[in-house]
Amino acid sequence: MKKMIMMCAAAFLLSACAGMNKNTVNYQMSKYDSAKYYVVAGEGMSKNEAAQNALTNMQREMVQNAPAAADQGVVLDLIANADVEKVWRDADVSAKHYYALAVLPREKARKVLMPLLDQTDAKLAGLSAQFSAPAQPLADLKIAFKMQPLISRRAALDDMYQFLDAGQQAYEAEKFSAYKDVLKEKMAAVLVAVEVEGVESEVMVTYVVDALNQMGLGVADTANGSEAVLVKIITEVDGYDSQKVQGLVWCSSGASVSLVDVARGVTFSRFNVHERAGTSRAADSQRQSMQSVGEQAARQITARLEAYLKTK
Repeated sequence: MKKMIMMCAAAFLLSACAGMNKNTVNYQMSKYDSAKYYVVAGEGMSKNEAAQNALTNMQREMVQNAPAAADQGVVLDLIANADVEKVWRDADVSAKHYYALAVLPREKARKVLMPLLDQTDAKLAGLSAQFSAPAQPLADLKIAFKMQPLISRRAALDDMYQFLDAGQQAYEAEKFSAYKDVLKEKMAAVLVAVEVEGVESEVMVTYVVDALNQMGLGVADTANGSEAVLVKIITEVDGYDSQKVQGLVWCSSGASVSLVDVARGVTFSRFNVHERAGTSRAADSQRQSMQSVGEQAARQITARLEAYLKTK
């Protein structure tokens, strides 16, 4: 009886295998251990076309899932370690139609990425060791600026590492977090205050403060006297009715901006921005013109401030 059951089971398995379509992409991909291999399919009207499309699709997936890594020149190095290991014809189609599998061993991917990650970590460690003790915010900021592109590179490489890792694990995450934290700390230690004279415009000031925050710098209250840099803004607003369109009220807004190194008592940059807007309500015209003034001022403040702090 037991022997009969085993024979029936074996017959069932043989029947199932016989009915399985081994011509499908899913079946062929299932032969590869996903923990060890990254596999991408392609298709075409010839073997060469299918093989090339498989590699192209693999490259496209890498770029889509870790776009910043494409700018680091690492994608082509990874593709160079991939092989087209399987090309077959679709027997169910009368015309010639082929499938192919591009296969990248995950171990090879790690061997490409890990030295680059270690190299970047070593550079970050070297810069971190140069910070002053006790801290000197402006001196430390120069080192922090040098760290920024390395942090970006490290993050881009790590995105690719995680994408190609079977468990989606980051590479030495604690070490990288420490570098990011010290960069954030050193950037935020340099305080910038914003002082406005004339017409107070919250929308204009918001753009300026947001730009400083995006740089990573701290924003201080002028009353505290702790700022390293002062942004002085003098605003002017003129309103007048449109001479051509009845009911349209124009508002012309402007700002004179000075950037001051507080410790040295030196104004290192000055510029002016202007804009006008016309709506049916004076308040809306002023808001729209001030918004544009804020956008223009924010762009110039960040560019001029960064250039000064990097070279000071």
